[in-house]
Amino acid sequence: MNVSPKAIPLRIDPSPLKTMLARRRAAFDKHGVYLERCPHKESNPIKFEVFYTKLSQYINNARDLAKQVAASPEMREMGESVLGLYTPEGDAVCLSPGLMVHVRTMSRAIKWMIDNDYETEVGIRPGDIFFNNDPYIGGGHAPDQQVIIPLFRDGTLIGWAGGMSHVSEVGAVEPGGMGISMKTRFHEGLYLPCTKIGENDLLRKDIEILIDRSVRASVWWLLDTRAKLAGVKLIRDAVNSLMDEYGEQYFLEVSEEYIEDTRRATVDKIRRVLYPGRYRDVGWRGVDQPELKTFLHAPVETTIRADGTLFIDTDGLSSAGTHPVQATLPLFEGILFNSLIQHVFYDTRYNEGTAMVLDYYVPAGSACNPPDIYHATALWGPAFAGGIACNQSISRAYYANGYLEEVHASNGQVNAVIAGGIDLFGRKFAGWNMEMCASGMFATAFMDGLDTAIAEFNAEGDSGDAEVWETALPLTYIGRSIRVDGGGPGRYRGGSGLYSTYLTPDVPKLELGSFGGAPIFTAPGLMGGYPAPVPTVYVVRNTNVRELISRRDPLPNAEGDPARPNVLTMVRGDAEIVKGGNYIARPIEPFSVYVQPGGDGSGFGDVLLRDPSAVKRDLDNGVISARMAGEVYGVAWDTEGNVDPDATQAKRRAIRRRRLERAIPAVDYKRRAREQLLAGELPAVAKDLYKDILNKPGRFRDEYYAFWQLPAGFEVR
Repeated sequence: MNVSPKAIPLRIDPSPLKTMLARRRAAFDKHGVYLERCPHKESNPIKFEVFYTKLSQYINNARDLAKQVAASPEMREMGESVLGLYTPEGDAVCLSPGLMVHVRTMSRAIKWMIDNDYETEVGIRPGDIFFNNDPYIGGGHAPDQQVIIPLFRDGTLIGWAGGMSHVSEVGAVEPGGMGISMKTRFHEGLYLPCTKIGENDLLRKDIEILIDRSVRASVWWLLDTRAKLAGVKLIRDAVNSLMDEYGEQYFLEVSEEYIEDTRRATVDKIRRVLYPGRYRDVGWRGVDQPELKTFLHAPVETTIRADGTLFIDTDGLSSAGTHPVQATLPLFEGILFNSLIQHVFYDTRYNEGTAMVLDYYVPAGSACNPPDIYHATALWGPAFAGGIACNQSISRAYYANGYLEEVHASNGQVNAVIAGGIDLFGRKFAGWNMEMCASGMFATAFMDGLDTAIAEFNAEGDSGDAEVWETALPLTYIGRSIRVDGGGPGRYRGGSGLYSTYLTPDVPKLELGSFGGAPIFTAPGLMGGYPAPVPTVYVVRNTNVRELISRRDPLPNAEGDPARPNVLTMVRGDAEIVKGGNYIARPIEPFSVYVQPGGDGSGFGDVLLRDPSAVKRDLDNGVISARMAGEVYGVAWDTEGNVDPDATQAKRRAIRRRRLERAIPAVDYKRRAREQLLAGELPAVAKDLYKDILNKPGRFRDEYYAFWQLPAGFEVR
């Protein structure tokens, strides 16, 4: 994919695209760079930067326009999209802000079309419109939908423009396309793998009929496709305008220089800020289906090399299975880029050059590299867990180099309500509420995480307006607040996510559910900080809400005491409590109450080092409970409700003594744990996990056996 200007002249190559792509790949294997020199930057750096600024602004404007004409709240309100420009071979040149997970997924789709002879067998012509939502080609799941058009100048292909967004209904077995019940690809809805959906800038009617008859509510898919198409056509117009102003040759040559310039900048950034070495962390997810409950293991060894490149080794990943909590390789790659761009390369350009500093190993057949395309990937949890582990490793590398301001804990698991049915106007509806994009932020080494601020996969995320969500999914908000005790405790606490309480409407048909994770901690704290808590969904049916409304009695519009939440104390009915947040969509009666928490960030540092005044502030603001303030943070109060410094110090000393009393030397812990392992005294889900990952030869298995001094023939019983 990378080449020196001596190996391939910088011009429009008349060779077939497949030949051009093969040359690029071979040249990168040989030279290890995209270009040996950047002559335009060297000769006129001001012009070089001005041109990029114009190009970047054009693409950003294209995304903004696409958002304004989109139908779905996900794209219009949350900014769940990204647009970009690509070389003829499919290398990303310049991308908009937005979904950094998809920095390279559209590039993969373009290259897949080239590798699969679209130029000769399908045809690539001016005005063609291609669509892809096959995650094994490029993406994470069926809702990740791409619109890609070729760019021609005087009859010659000079690049591609692409737009990707998250679409909230795809015809899956559960509304919205993201649900825990899915077991194979055939449960996940309609896939169009790199399909030509239009010609001469016009969308094909037969394709639109196919979509309309294949999904519950086609408006999101059809109109958001048009929005992306409007955006990429703006990019096409911008490219022609820049060529008219600067010349074709300059445009083509400088586009390749931006890729090489980015590669050099990323190498330089790694060398300057990350301490070389090997760093190990692990992320966790789980499957929580009625018939399958298991843990998923996502270990990450990050090697930061002295030459400014990175190697990510995920040996020890859990195997793929018949559930949706796994990811495609393109998505896992995207998660790694997302982590690195947001936490290391935030002040450089990001394009194909970003990818050139990263090598990775993901075991074939694992939950982030399934053995075939038929495995479901709707909930790509292990990739998210691997991204968290990568972030933790990067934080340790920053810490080792003294960059405390860059050190942070981890973002939380995201959860969302999903719904489908017929609304009060007789219209079909389906989708999911993405207010999870305003989850709690991780704590850092110098400050608390922000509440309701961010999603790891979309740093520009937003909760969206409640009124807009009520029109898209006719659920009535009776409360939208910050989750109490949501952020992981620490010297600096994690940010808390949203806590939304819905009342189900009296409509002809309604299915309601949610997706989340297994009831385990998935957002680990850092350097003594505690993890964010497990999210809990509450479903209360056969309620007395009509009676409460008729009497004008209060409704549960906030969480209240986390130990006895308002939804359980203020409303009578049949309650279900769902730890982790996975609730398969099912019919639900009018005037039921449904509580959906968002994600929360984890904490940094020892809780007993937290400033007592910060604990009081959180308590006064209703962000933490009295129990958290006293039992976890060890803060004591005087008779007027103010911090009592002397009593607080005494309380914290007592907590430290209890820690020492419970503690055992590491050598004793290791001996005890080894005995339990040899005796098979593990919980069932842990046994299943270790039977899986220790059954596969590799570095992780060898090091595990060596660390625990296990006999050669040992097997988990």
